[in-house]
Amino acid sequence: MTRHLISTVATESRCPRCRAATLTALDDGIPARVNATPLPDRQAEITALLDGRLTYVLTTNRHLLHRDGSRIAANTLRGTVHAEHKCTGPTQLTFDDLIGNQ
Repeated sequence: MTRHLISTVATESRCPRCRAATLTALDDGIPARVNATPLPDRQAEITALLDGRLTYVLTTNRHLLHRDGSRIAANTLRGTVHAEHKCTGPTQLTFDDLIGNQ
């Protein structure tokens, strides 16, 4: 039996902790949450990677694809590059976060 891992179209959302604009999707079955604002250049991607955040390309068909070393080196995927979201909000959700009151 062959198993296929699902990838979904990225949807716009907000981080429940810090309320930052994000994009969320499944990339080969793995949840991805990235900052909605694309990285401006290669140096910003290097900085994100050194900070321990993964990077993804948002393709023209709105899928998030993880940029591993070979994809970064090949640079053949077209789209904008986004860093994994690193929340700057509280480390624990509050009751208001869970029910959506802000």
